[in-house]
Amino acid sequence: MFVKKLVDKATKKAGESSIHGLKVEDVNPHLAFHYGVPAGASQMAYDLIQNILAIATNDGRIKLFGMDNTQALLQSEAPIPSKFLQFIENHGILLNINVQNHIEVWDIDTKELCYVHISSEEITAYAVMQQSLYMYVGNCHGDIFLLKLVTEEKKLVSVQYTIPFRESYGKMNEVCDDNAVIGILPQPMAESKRVLILFKDGVISLWGLQESKVVSVTGGITQISSHQEPKKAVAACWACPYGSKLVVGYSNGEIFIWAIPTLFSEVNKKESHSALNIPLAKLNLGYKTDKIPIISLRWVSGDGRASHLYVNGYSDNGSHSFQVVVLNETSESRTIKLVLPLTETCLAMEIVSCFSDRTKHKQTSLLLLSKSNQLHIYNDSQIEHYLSQCQSKSSPSLPNHFVLKPPFNDSGITIAKLYTSYSVESNIMNEEQLMLLKKYSNLFLVDKRDTNHSSSNFSGFAKTTRYLCITGHQDGGINFWDASCPLLFPILSIKQQTEDSNAPISTPVTALHFDLSSQTLVTGDQNGLARIIKFKKDQHASDNMFSFLQAKPGGNYTTRSVKVKGVIQCISVNPESNHLAMGTDKGFIFVFEMEGTNILYQKQFPSQLYPGINSLQFENCSHNGYAKNILLIGMQDSSFLAIEEDNGTELNASAVHTKKPSRALLMQIVGASSDGVYTSGSQLLFCSENAVRIYSLSHAMQGIKKVNSKKKLSGNCCYASIVFGPSSDVGLILVFESGKVEIRSLPDLSLLKEVSVRGFPYSTLKSSAHSSSVICASPQGELVIVNGDQEILFFSVLVQQGTYRNLKGINQVYKHNNVYVEGGSPTAINAHKEKKKGIFSMVRDLTGNKSKHGQDTDTEESRASTAEELSALFSTANFSLDYVNKHTVENEEDIELDIDDIDVEDTKEKPKEWNFSVLNKQKLSKKFQAIKGKLKTKTDEKLNSSNNGNEDDKAVGGIDQIKKKYGYGMNNEFSAAKAAESKLSDNVRKLQGINDKTSEMKDTAQSFSSLAKELLRTTQKDKKSS
Repeated sequence: MFVKKLVDKATKKAGESSIHGLKVEDVNPHLAFHYGVPAGASQMAYDLIQNILAIATNDGRIKLFGMDNTQALLQSEAPIPSKFLQFIENHGILLNINVQNHIEVWDIDTKELCYVHISSEEITAYAVMQQSLYMYVGNCHGDIFLLKLVTEEKKLVSVQYTIPFRESYGKMNEVCDDNAVIGILPQPMAESKRVLILFKDGVISLWGLQESKVVSVTGGITQISSHQEPKKAVAACWACPYGSKLVVGYSNGEIFIWAIPTLFSEVNKKESHSALNIPLAKLNLGYKTDKIPIISLRWVSGDGRASHLYVNGYSDNGSHSFQVVVLNETSESRTIKLVLPLTETCLAMEIVSCFSDRTKHKQTSLLLLSKSNQLHIYNDSQIEHYLSQCQSKSSPSLPNHFVLKPPFNDSGITIAKLYTSYSVESNIMNEEQLMLLKKYSNLFLVDKRDTNHSSSNFSGFAKTTRYLCITGHQDGGINFWDASCPLLFPILSIKQQTEDSNAPISTPVTALHFDLSSQTLVTGDQNGLARIIKFKKDQHASDNMFSFLQAKPGGNYTTRSVKVKGVIQCISVNPESNHLAMGTDKGFIFVFEMEGTNILYQKQFPSQLYPGINSLQFENCSHNGYAKNILLIGMQDSSFLAIEEDNGTELNASAVHTKKPSRALLMQIVGASSDGVYTSGSQLLFCSENAVRIYSLSHAMQGIKKVNSKKKLSGNCCYASIVFGPSSDVGLILVFESGKVEIRSLPDLSLLKEVSVRGFPYSTLKSSAHSSSVICASPQGELVIVNGDQEILFFSVLVQQGTYRNLKGINQVYKHNNVYVEGGSPTAINAHKEKKKGIFSMVRDLTGNKSKHGQDTDTEESRASTAEELSALFSTANFSLDYVNKHTVENEEDIELDIDDIDVEDTKEKPKEWNFSVLNKQKLSKKFQAIKGKLKTKTDEKLNSSNNGNEDDKAVGGIDQIKKKYGYGMNNEFSAAKAAESKLSDNVRKLQGINDKTSEMKDTAQSFSSLAKELLRTTQKDKKSS
């Protein structure tokens, strides 16, 4: 017994010495690049100047799509869902508000999180003033605070200006329990002067920024539909370039159009509907009948024609509808609308410019994000054309739409393998790849013809190809891809061909094996059909082992096929003996001669719980002192056995089983000698869903279960692969369903690094019948994870490989040379054209048409002037702290006021300021504080003297002296306070009247000043021209 243990110990040491494990300093597991739409997407935002689309997820990730197929992925520290997403356009800043009310400031140029502003209240609405660096933040209490972006430090700071609920609501006699702000919309053409506030109860308040008061109030659910079921306002958008029409959607499916006064509404006299508190129109689209709440609205100008409105609605019970309706100036008897045929809920929508070749005409596309994270793309011009034809009572065809998919053909990937060419350096992304990147199929294609990756689209082999990815598809096709750059560039496509006319046209590929030494590809499908594809030797010498691949199909390879019983699950090839082995789901193995496809033998091996063959491996092993060619067979239930390759004779009476069967993932022999023959020191690695075991290979071939190392895994493992380090050190990659990735050293199975891949799709897609996740890895530790037809994750494990470390060309979504140009946004174009036909027509008639240079100069001057105005306005508190908080201390004890300290007729020169009401209120606040301090002292003296027993003389005498000094009677001791309150109210009314007149005079003066400047410029130009 002692001798047997000693021999076993010596054998184990010999096995350990033949394997050198990876070290901690050799590994650096990280996500190198992400391609496509991430899983769990929920929000979208668009920068119309930089042409960048942002998609936020429920786990704290934000995906960016830019021009020239550039993409980047941002990750917050915590996996928290996003609530709002917005660009500060053309500044390289993205604001993300999550459900914990944290406002994240992202620099999309450096892909870094620069600042986090934490709100103590629940944020229910927000808006960015795009002409400045200010943003509104509305909370659940109905208050609105303002933040400013400090561009140098890229952080948000609070400003003094606030919009409190009690001042902005406008209907204090109708206040409900839920006062949340659900919409903040700066008024078009008056963004620096007016902002519209929509409360959850339907009240619409137009706030004057300079006046610091409500300009107009309308809406309110209690007045409009008091006899109907309860409803809340949930969405709103402008429906006019001047800001005179507002569309509001409600929780019961109703849609109203409200009239909103503009800066020039008094001149045009268009306030009748808003004054009467009734909507201009009501849209009957069926949402109310189907009880579908309105979730979002988006208006698009018609450029002189009828505009249209996008309406998105869905409910918790799964009902949904997305419609496009025409908004005409004149009322019609029938509603012109289009119901988009979506099969699932639309979570978000954006209107973007097509990411096409810049030489082509830019098109506007409607992007719809569905519940399954698919992006549906519609051409907005086709929708407009459809609606215009409907108005002429013709029968147009429905607009085409496409679903965004990575370029995998129209068929999804079922299996993938990754191979490496050792002769190509992996440290650069060269110019050839950058040029291919720009020519690469556009992610947001609208033309269906470009999405079909037929064999003519495959560009063929490139000399820089280092990583070759081979994919099998649902339709039976085989594609070869250049994966050297973190995108899959197509090289060659081989379509399924069958001689059996009764066989299905499309049969999914279930297994594939590519032997690099013999340049032979073998694939197996679900019907048991195996295809042997033999590539011809390259006639031209090349250092790259993938040089045999060519673009023309059928020109450099031959194909043979063979049929077996069952679904082919694994394939192995021995190029030395020219043998081919296949295993099926029924437990059969078939061994063929590849040249003549003659079957040598077939055997069936029953399994305990999981039927089928998982892996096959041809090896030359030492058995009983002789080198013998064997075939190792790994079963689905984690059992294994060995047979002779030539005749199928079993080397042992029974297979090696585990105590508890579990689904097998990987079987691999490690530790070979120099001549390629596996000796007694070699070991057999076997990985299942819940454990990793290392057996003695010599014992395993004899049917003896001898476990050298074992590690029970925490969690369900879904993929395993061997990785080789720079010095041939060996490690193990384990990918779990939860997204956890472990790197372990061999043969001791010690844990080196552990990371988590956020948004890993395996667990979510495992239950889906239409999607699947496929993982493949190279021996150098490069993982490619494919999430159905939606996204690809490129993952690197080792430090020294650096295959994807030069990503500047592909993830630089922000372009520093991008500047705003006229026509950068279709919406901006339409709005600008309508502006010329509207309120500025009288100025144009006086001064004549401006040149483009003059318009640009005026725009720059206008923006600078607006920034100065807003800076002066928001840097001053429009409501003092005592004024804002006075409603919270209504039960406070009344105090006496010194009326003489308030000088209403103050004629001293006031400092120049934009908001005179702010100065008056600040002055009153200081006066009140001083008076309050004096009176509090007197009150304390009164109480102290009362406690000392002198209340008859001192207290009464002091009160009488105060009354006598100010001329009041001696009978009622509270008359002074009441009189002071009355006089104070009169003074406040007088001050308010003065402020109103001052604001009117200021607006008039600014209008005349602008007109004078225009006339002066025209006169000067006329003199120069003459």
